[in-house]
Order: sequence, then structure tokens, then C-alpha cells
Amino acid sequence: MQQWTDVFLTMPISPGWMQGLLFVTFGLHLLFVLLMLGTALLTLVFFLRDILRQPGEPQPWNEKAAHTHTGLKSLAVVLGVAPLLLMQVSHSNAFFTVTGFFSYAWLAVIPLLVAAFLLFDVFAHKMNVGAWPAFACGLLGVAALLTVPAVFTGALALMERQEAWADFAAHGVNAGTEWLTHWALRYLHVVGAALALGAAFHLFFSAKNNLEKTARLRRWLMGALAVQAVIGLALLATVLPQLSVPVLALIGFGALALGAAFWILRPEFPAADYRLLALLPIIFVSMLLARQLMQNQAMAPAQAEALAQRAERAKNLSPFSQKALDAFSVKLRTVYDNGDTIYDGACEPCHGASGRGDGAEAARLRIPAADLAAMRANRDYVYEMVRDGTPGTGMPYFRMYDRAKLESLLDTMCKRFSMFAATPPPARDIAPASLEVWTSACAKCHAANGGVSEVGRGMRPPPPDFRRGSVTHERALAIITGGYPGTGMQGYRNLPEAVRDDLAIISNSFRISPPQQ
Repeated sequence: MQQWTDVFLTMPISPGWMQGLLFVTFGLHLLFVLLMLGTALLTLVFFLRDILRQPGEPQPWNEKAAHTHTGLKSLAVVLGVAPLLLMQVSHSNAFFTVTGFFSYAWLAVIPLLVAAFLLFDVFAHKMNVGAWPAFACGLLGVAALLTVPAVFTGALALMERQEAWADFAAHGVNAGTEWLTHWALRYLHVVGAALALGAAFHLFFSAKNNLEKTARLRRWLMGALAVQAVIGLALLATVLPQLSVPVLALIGFGALALGAAFWILRPEFPAADYRLLALLPIIFVSMLLARQLMQNQAMAPAQAEALAQRAERAKNLSPFSQKALDAFSVKLRTVYDNGDTIYDGACEPCHGASGRGDGAEAARLRIPAADLAAMRANRDYVYEMVRDGTPGTGMPYFRMYDRAKLESLLDTMCKRFSMFAATPPPARDIAPASLEVWTSACAKCHAANGGVSEVGRGMRPPPPDFRRGSVTHERALAIITGGYPGTGMQGYRNLPEAVRDDLAIISNSFRISPPQQ
């Protein structure tokens, strides 16, 4: 039982395996995101350069490179599901809090991605038909695509800074946001990584037979790696307190691989050197692993606190666990096939055990529940109300029960509240002045014969049909005096007490019949 005191903190596997799966799935997702983003950026830039230099010329290489975007985006999107699910489980408190803070931007990711993918596909398929319209579509698509990592890096940066949650909730992002610089550098680092990996991807897989494009991609790759080194140093300065020995070791290892990549990319070696295919993954994995270690360190205190709170709640609730399970087991074994169980389970919450309309849920109702103990009605009239409900009130229909079960429910209400007893005959004659009040005021809704007038039929809820149902004299007098909240029945406390007493008698005089059992 204790494991369910906080469902969001229950782990399906050990935390170590969770972190391992998160690293692998997020790494694969990020790799294809960067390849997709880098492909979009580089293709657009190369296309613009080529149409400015050679207007009207076909764009075979750019078209080939742009078409790889479709496969990359498919893998990026599909592989993005797993890390999101794992993050929800392993860091539920932080994840759901921050996605709530970023909800306006988080939800915008969906239309942004749809627009980006559609616009870039138009660019890829129309670049040889109309260069400038195609470029405009590509530019808009890339702009939408670049917005998405800004949202995700912002959410991740805030997720690691629980001390900033209150300020962000109150003020959002502003010039005084302490971690704004870290967010901006983290975003630029992602864009730089996209350019580096995108250039490397097309250097080896789409520009092998194009010497001009090979040379250009090598320059882009070297420039992107240089920019990454500069941004990375600035980014490190924003996380100095989080730099542990393992993190520094990983960053140092990645820096060595980066230096080796620079050596290979020297102008003396213009070809696509396949040693880069080993060095670039080393750089990527080491930096990503360092990032995850820092994230785990930043979020460990909050996670430990949440687990401690769960353990404390479990300890406090454990004395009541068995009692709750026993009560739940009783309810599971209860068969709702008779009037007593139906009333206790479905009617008592509003009408109460005594039928006075004072059940546990009655206070939530806009229109008070009926006082069943004060009702005196025809059995068929109550049957219809129970079966069909009362429009405009909290009284639902019970058509899910068959006739036999509803009749059993009526038997229970008759036994408990004498609902179908006879209405007593009038205690005295009615004063003419009281009859005039009934005709001029009450009959507008109730009709002169105690039924429901045309006006009354249009009300929600409609007034009761006094020919088929009545209430005790005391209850009728209370309603006439104070009204019935939430309905069209207003109070008439300004009338003389004798008139109000007569009106109570009149309302109960239309149903005078033998008791119906």
C-alpha cells in the first residue's frame, strides 16, 4: 500500500537504469535533432549563396541535401518520445512543474514543428521551380525550427534551478533573470552543435563527389567547432559550482578530441578524413554525459526531498491503510441491485441518510437537494423524476437501472420517508384574499389547477405539479416564506403570515387521494 502514497515517485526500474536509458534515448534524439537542424541551416545558406552567384541554375546538390531532412526529422521526432516519458518518471516533480511554467511555449512547439516541416518540405521540392519563393519558405521554416530548441533549453535550464521557480512563476523571463545568460549560451551551443554535426554529416554522405561542397563543408565544420569551443568556455563560467571532478574529466576528454579534430581539418588535408567519424561522436558523447551529470547533481536534492516526503506520508498513513483497504473491499463486493444499496450509494450523498437534503455533497449544489422526508407524492410521479432526473438541477437521471431496481428504490424511500402517504385534507377554509393572491401570483407558474403553466414549463427547473405531489404543511410554508434558492421560486415573506399559511394549504389541496404504497 505504501508504494501508492505518491504514484509519481514510484519507479518501474532502479534509478541507475533509468538514468542510463535516459542518457541513451536522449542522446539518440539529440543527435538526429542536431543533424536535422544543421541540415536545414546549411542547405538554406548554401542555396542562398548559389542562387546569388548563379541565378537560374539548377540546384542538384542542395536539393539532394535538403531531401535528407525528411528522414532525419522522422527519426528525431520518434526518438524524442522515449526521453520525454523517462523524464516524466525519473524527475516527475521538476518536469511537471517546469512544463506548467512553460505551458504557453511548450504547447506552441506542436504548431511550430508542423509549420517548420511543411515549409521546409516546400523549400526542398520547389527550389528548382522558383528560387526566391522557395527560399522564403525555407527561411520561415528554419526560423520556426530554431524556436523549438529555445523552448526546450529554457525548460531544462529552469528545471535544474528549483530556487528560481517562485521568481519565474511571478515575473516570467525578464532582463533581471539570473539564469538568462546560461539559457542563451546553452541555446547557442545547441545551434553550434547542429551546424558542426550537419556539416560533418553532409561532408561524408552527400558531398563526396563534389569538391567545392567538400571544401566548403570542411570550413563550416572547422568554424562551427571553433565557435563551439568559445561558447562552451562561456557556458562553463555559468555553471562553475556544478563542476565536479567527473564533469571536468569528461569535458577535458572532449576537449582533447576537439583538438584532434582541428588538427585533421587543417587545409593541408582537403579530403573528407574518416577519422572525424570517430572523433565527433567522442566529443558529442563526452559533452552530453557531462551535461547529464551536472543535471543529476542539480536535481538530486529536490528528488531526495520528494522521496523523503513520500516515505513520511507512507509512515503517517500506514495505520489507516488496512482499514481503507477493508472498506474498499466491502464496496467492491457490494451489488447495487436493491433499493437500499442504490439509495445509500447514489442518493444519500445529496439527500442524506434522513432524506432531509443534508448529505455530504449537498453543500456543493446550487439548487438544494429535495427534502424527501417532507414529500408526499404519487408513486408514478416520483418514478418519473428518478428515472429522468430534473432538468436544471443536480438531480441526474437513473435510466441505467431497470424498472425492477427503480421500483425497489421507491420501496426503500417509502419505507424510510413515507413519501407516498396521503396528503391530509385542508384544515380550514381559505380566505378569499388568499385565493386572489394564488390566482394573481402563484398561478403564473403553477397554474390555477395546481399543475404547471405555460410559463412554468419553460423554466429550468420547472415547478412541481401539485396535482401529483405535495409536501408537508411546514415545508410548504418555509418555501413560500423563504423561496427555493437557484429556482424561479422567490420568497414571499412580505405577505401576512395568515396569507402565507393559506397558500401552503392551497398548494397541498390539489392532491388529496388515498395513500399509494
